[in-house]
Amino acid sequence: MSVFRTLKQRLAACAAATALAATAAPFATPASAAGSELTYGSDILLQNQYGGDGGYLDTNGVSSQPGATYNVSTNATPNSRGPKTSVWKVVSATGKADGTRVTSGDVVYLVNQYGSGTYLDTNGVSDKSGAKYSVSSTATKDRGPGTGKWHIFGRTSSPTDGAVRTDDIVNLLNDYGSANGGFLDTNGVSSASGAKYDVSTSHYTDRGPGTGSWKVLPAS
Repeated sequence: MSVFRTLKQRLAACAAATALAATAAPFATPASAAGSELTYGSDILLQNQYGGDGGYLDTNGVSSQPGATYNVSTNATPNSRGPKTSVWKVVSATGKADGTRVTSGDVVYLVNQYGSGTYLDTNGVSDKSGAKYSVSSTATKDRGPGTGKWHIFGRTSSPTDGAVRTDDIVNLLNDYGSANGGFLDTNGVSSASGAKYDVSTSHYTDRGPGTGSWKVLPAS
């Protein structure tokens, strides 16, 4: 009989614990929320993922490339060199309205917000090891066929509905030669004042560990 009472006591204790857990569940710490959907017209930062932090995509100094306005590199601290040099406005290259969500596979313009605004652009064959084209910014939306257009591909997102969100990792493929302009990539320590790494394009999504991967972050 004592064994039977002990068993009943154990079952009652388990039932009480289960009820307590069910009561406490609504007050559990929530999982971290997904990033906000990226929409056209938004200002963003792009943080390169080489070594976990390859710097922020940045305009830096007047370019000597034909038709270009500014050189492009990465910077350790966003906007530390000049006002909004690391801020990029996302504009649809296919006519989607501002406020519309950006979807993986879309074609975009990235407009740097320093000064009057310049477009991220491929310009000439790069002499960097393993690189494809040099990258600069230009006042002209399409300096050459597709040179200012970028296909944006999200690695994944939460939920997995195709939308690109802040804190997502993306790859950016230049459209020159009908999407043959290479992936935006960091390549080597930069000699430019205040810069971290040089930027060019590569044949590969990641020429080195994270060199072609960029985290989308809100600009403010």
